[in-house]
Amino acid sequence: MESIRSRISQAFQGTGSSLADELKSFAEYGFGVFPWQVVITDWRGDTYSVGGREPHFSGKPLYVNIRTEAAGRDLLRLDGMRFLERFLEGEVDFTGNLYALPSIRKHGRFKMMPWHFAGRLLDFTAFQDTSRASVSVKSHYDIPQEALNEYLDRRYMSYSCGMFEDPDNLDIESLLRVGKGREDDWDSLEKAQWRKFKDAVDYINPKPGETMLDVGCGYGGQLEVALENYDLGKVVGWTHSRNQATEGRRLLEDHDKKKWELNEGDYRLDKRVYDHITSTGMVSHVGPRGLVPYVKNVRKRIKPGGRYLHHALMTVYKPLPIEFSVGISFNKKYVWPGFHWFTVGEHVRALEKNGFQVDKLVNLTFHYAKTTTAWYERMMASEELMTKNLGKATFRAWQIFLAGITGGYLNRDVHVYRLYCVAT
Repeated sequence: MESIRSRISQAFQGTGSSLADELKSFAEYGFGVFPWQVVITDWRGDTYSVGGREPHFSGKPLYVNIRTEAAGRDLLRLDGMRFLERFLEGEVDFTGNLYALPSIRKHGRFKMMPWHFAGRLLDFTAFQDTSRASVSVKSHYDIPQEALNEYLDRRYMSYSCGMFEDPDNLDIESLLRVGKGREDDWDSLEKAQWRKFKDAVDYINPKPGETMLDVGCGYGGQLEVALENYDLGKVVGWTHSRNQATEGRRLLEDHDKKKWELNEGDYRLDKRVYDHITSTGMVSHVGPRGLVPYVKNVRKRIKPGGRYLHHALMTVYKPLPIEFSVGISFNKKYVWPGFHWFTVGEHVRALEKNGFQVDKLVNLTFHYAKTTTAWYERMMASEELMTKNLGKATFRAWQIFLAGITGGYLNRDVHVYRLYCVAT
């Protein structure tokens, strides 16, 4: 069997039918140990199946329609980034089991070339000052609200990991079923989001009259659950997103207005000191040089002895920058600019060196896989509306993002942890 490098070299010389034949041979070898079925259609209209037949929770093969020779050549040269861009441009179609895409790196006989991403590393390492943070957050969260309404939970509109009763059961039908939250008698997305917020405020366990800051508060779900369950003096949230600030104030409007604030802007502009602080996922926006400054800023805003809930997406240790991954580089460019992930060790070190003790650490990775599965399936069930609000290319980018990150969680390439901390 010829080497991958030899096949790539030949691909630059082939055209038309010879190129298509080479692609087929290349795919049969590359997906030879891939566990799930991949059905490929090339620009000639020829269709063939590669990979295995192991069951997948999606219940579908991954269908790949390569419409142009240029897209086929990109695949042969192992330029995964450009191949995904061809999907945005309509030269490639992915349907069916998009959850399997991240597993190609793990199970396929392919190795994407790192120089395809090196040119953008400088863009990805910029420090997230207040101006850059605002642009990054708004570009991701201030897409049309009508689109967000279709796939986030209908109770809190929470844009972070829920906490499910059974995170390993990826039952698509139950995830598509819209719940009301706490009172649901099945493992709904809405109930999972309520459980996440309740877990945080129960850890904080505020005394009557105490104050709480929620950094990156989203649509205010954490604030509402805190007000519903504890006699807090005041809860305050900050978000850069106009969508979230507007909709969140509506969520909270039935509560005593003296007891809450939901502000659009940067939490660093708030110089008050609080009894307790929560933050669910916001730290992913601080950029590759922002973790320690972020923790220092949070420590300035909390009283000694106060409790802090630190919830974050995290990467496994990698010898190269995370941007050398096709999926991460793609998402930074087209979906979620400004995000960065650190390892759990880096988070613990930053907290312990800057005024916190870690009481407990909980891994929620498979809870997030179930959360993003729910988002993806709800989004795909409203494809026409999503395309109308986002445009076809952006909608396709979000398909790659949501299905891809689900696969990343299931492969344990990406993790989600909650760190329960006390300010010293």
